[in-house]
Amino acid sequence: MQAGTLFGKYRLDRPLTVDVSGEVWAAFDTVTFRHVVVRALPPDATEDDEFCDRFEREAGIAAHIRNPHVVPIHDFGQIGNRLFLATPPTQGTNLRTLLQSTGPMDVSRAVGVVEQLASALEAVRAAGLVEQEVSSANVVVQDGGLIQLTDVGLPVILGVASGVYGLTCVLYECLTGEVFPTSEIPTPPVGMAAVIARGTAVDPARRYRSAGELAAAARVAVPPQQPAADPTPATPPIARNRRLVAAGLALAAIIAAAIVGGVIIGSGASSPQVAVPTPSSSAAGPASPSSSPTATANPTAAEQVPPVQAPSPTQAPVAEAPIQEEVAPAPAPAPQSPPLVPTPAPPPGASAPQVLPCYPGYEHTPPPDGPCLPPGSPPANAPAPAPAPAPAPEVLPCYPGYEHTPPPDGPCWAPAGP
Repeated sequence: MQAGTLFGKYRLDRPLTVDVSGEVWAAFDTVTFRHVVVRALPPDATEDDEFCDRFEREAGIAAHIRNPHVVPIHDFGQIGNRLFLATPPTQGTNLRTLLQSTGPMDVSRAVGVVEQLASALEAVRAAGLVEQEVSSANVVVQDGGLIQLTDVGLPVILGVASGVYGLTCVLYECLTGEVFPTSEIPTPPVGMAAVIARGTAVDPARRYRSAGELAAAARVAVPPQQPAADPTPATPPIARNRRLVAAGLALAAIIAAAIVGGVIIGSGASSPQVAVPTPSSSAAGPASPSSSPTATANPTAAEQVPPVQAPSPTQAPVAEAPIQEEVAPAPAPAPQSPPLVPTPAPPPGASAPQVLPCYPGYEHTPPPDGPCLPPGSPPANAPAPAPAPAPAPEVLPCYPGYEHTPPPDGPCWAPAGP
C-alpha cells in the first residue's frame, strides 16, 4: 500500500501506523467525499477462513454500536487480500504516547479514564461481543478530555489483554506510567493496590464481574483530597484584641463628640428656654427667684439618666471615651450613648412649690403665697369695691312769688289764680 494510490474507493493520503497487526492510513472516501481512517489487516489474515468469518460477524455487530466512548465503524469488508475497517478520524492523542510524554496521571484523573472505558466495554458487551481488546495502544484521548476505544469489531487475538483484565492494566499504567508487570507485585498508589490485585487475579473467577464493577471499586478507593493550607498567617490574639479595643475607643470618642456638638448647636439655634432634665434631690436648696416654680417628680430607676450640661462658651467640650478591657477575638459592638429621656410630668397631688419670702417692705397679699405688694394694698386679684351712692342734690327755694310745682322739688311756677 502506497500513498496516493486507491484502496478500493479509498484514496490513501498518508500512513499513520504500520506494525504486525496491520497498517493504518489517513484516507479519503471518493464516494461519500469524507475523510476516514482505514485499518487494513495483514494479508495472511484472509488465509484463515475461521478468522474471516469471525471478522465479518463481529465487525457487523460493532457497526451498530452507538456510544460516545466507542469509535464508530463507517465501513468494513475485504478489498483484494486485505480485510479492513473504515472509521472517522479522531482529533486526539494515543493514551500510550501521552503517558510516555507526560508521565503518570493523578489518581482521580486515572480513575476517570477507567470509568469512560468501562462505559465503552459495557456497550460492547451489551451489543453481543463477549471479549474486546483494551490497552493503552487502542485508546484515544481527545483534546476535550473525551476517552474513546478504537479497534472495536476486530477479533480478539489469543493472549492479548481484554475485558476486566485489560482495563485493570490500563488503570495501572495510568497510575505508574509503566506497563503492568506480570512477573512482580504491582506498586500502585496507596488505596489502589487491592483494586489492581483483584482485577488482574490469575483466576478469572476472582476478578471483578464486569468493567463497571471495576470502575466503581476504583472510584471508592480514591483517597479524599486534603484541603489546601491557608497561607495567611494567623494574627496573635493579643495584637488583634488591642486593635479591636483601639478601634472601639476611637469610635466611642467620635460618637461622644458628635452628641456634645449637637447639644451645643441645638442650644444656640433654639430659644433660650431649653428643658434640661435634672435628677431631683431632697437635699437641693431653694430655687432662685428667676427659676421656674415647677417641681420635677422623682423618676423610676429605669428612667433615671445622667444630666446633660451645656458647656460654657469659654470651655471647649471634652469627650471622654470609656476604657474597655481586652475582649475576645469576636468584634465588639460599638458603644452607644444612652438616649435622652424626657422628664415625666408630675403626678396629680404633688406637693406645692416652695414659697419664697418677699423683699423688705413688701408682703404676700393675700398671705401666704400671694404677690409681693406694699402693706395695706388690696389683693391684686380682689374685685374693685362698688362706688357709694351719690347724695341727693340740695333743693333750692323758688324766687318770691313762685313755688315748686309739684312740691317739694318740682319746677318753680307762679301760683295759679282762684
